[in-house]
Amino acid sequence: RDLARELGKKVRLIIEGEETELDKSIIEEIGDPLVHMIRNAVDHGIEAPDKRKAIGKSEEGTIWLKAYNEGNMIVIEIKDDGKGMDAEVLKQKA
Repeated sequence: RDLARELGKKVRLIIEGEETELDKSIIEEIGDPLVHMIRNAVDHGIEAPDKRKAIGKSEEGTIWLKAYNEGNMIVIEIKDDGKGMDAEVLKQKA
């Protein structure tokens, strides 16, 4: 929320799977990477409200954080309804 405010973006965070149980030690290990990925979605994925409106999207972007069990694994998904990543720019940076 703080980052969205700093960047002048409107973002809604939807969390699903809060009942999914994780060991406390695992939560401590993945906490920082999860925050980093959500910050990347706000910073790099979600467009500014005026740009979203210009392309016919709602001014408010949405980020989904979902956790669920799949077999004996816990799956954590983060997705947004932003512009996506430009593969060519990523290749050049790599």
